[in-house]
Amino acid sequence: MRFPNTVFVGAASLPLLMGCNSTPVVLPPVGPEPAGHAAKSLKGYLQVFSATEKSPPVASDDTTFFNLHSGYDIHDESGRTVRFVPNHASNMDEWPDQVALPAGTYSIVAESACCGQVSVPVVIQAGQTTVVHLDRNWFPPANVPAGRLIHLPDGEAVGWSGATAASSE
Repeated sequence: MRFPNTVFVGAASLPLLMGCNSTPVVLPPVGPEPAGHAAKSLKGYLQVFSATEKSPPVASDDTTFFNLHSGYDIHDESGRTVRFVPNHASNMDEWPDQVALPAGTYSIVAESACCGQVSVPVVIQAGQTTVVHLDRNWFPPANVPAGRLIHLPDGEAVGWSGATAASSE
């Protein structure tokens, strides 16, 4: 008699679980570090420390294990997918890819370590690198004024505010 109750509870829970993952968390824009060094270039750069893949780490011949950053999509201002970034060069590369993009505003859809899928607007400035931290491994300086950092709903800092970067373009 317990089996039908288990099936009923499981079936009733399924829509709730699906609702958690269907809509990504949307954040304010992330931009380059305010005091970042600008190189002479027409392009800017993006680096996303997405959550590491949930599958078991990849083992090499010497049984060293690697946690690979998950891939993500880059969308232009109209919402069109510009590029998918695998976010690692090989199965032993734990450093996320650095992507060159024309200056402008984009959004990325990536996995965060705490909130699942998130949508993050990013401001790309010529000669500068915008870095997004979604893997819970970034510790910004303690003396940053309020409003200069973007946070996930759980309070985790993910990057520098892009509001001032976007207004200076």
